[in-house]
Amino acid sequence: MASTVVRVVGKTLPQQLLALAQMPITSDVELRNSRLTWRGNLQPSPLSRTFSVELRYGGERRAPAVKVISPQLRSEEVTDLPHVYSGDELCLCYPWEWNAGQLITRTVIPWASEWLLHFEMFKTTGKWHGGGHEPAVAP
Repeated sequence: MASTVVRVVGKTLPQQLLALAQMPITSDVELRNSRLTWRGNLQPSPLSRTFSVELRYGGERRAPAVKVISPQLRSEEVTDLPHVYSGDELCLCYPWEWNAGQLITRTVIPWASEWLLHFEMFKTTGKWHGGGHEPAVAP
């Protein structure tokens, strides 16, 4: 029996840029030096505040990096952020859940909004209800 090889055809950076540019929540998107940078505003629920978010992606296999620009996530109430990498990059998915064939607008942006919703609940309850696992901290 022959084995089947599944090859993921990646979306190009211009395809990702075009999809991101069409989102009404986009405030800025650019492609420079083979690096895509998107900025937008996410409001995870009608009762949530609006978060200014930045995404960076270079077309690699690793999921795009997402950070909250404002408001500050760390405060007197929240000194230890759950589910973040170094530099407070959001941990949005398991490594196998992302591949370059996916549109960022249909995966990473909704995942970031969901992360922010769980963050708001975490601020209130002190407990992370978003599932997943804590990412390994690089030495």
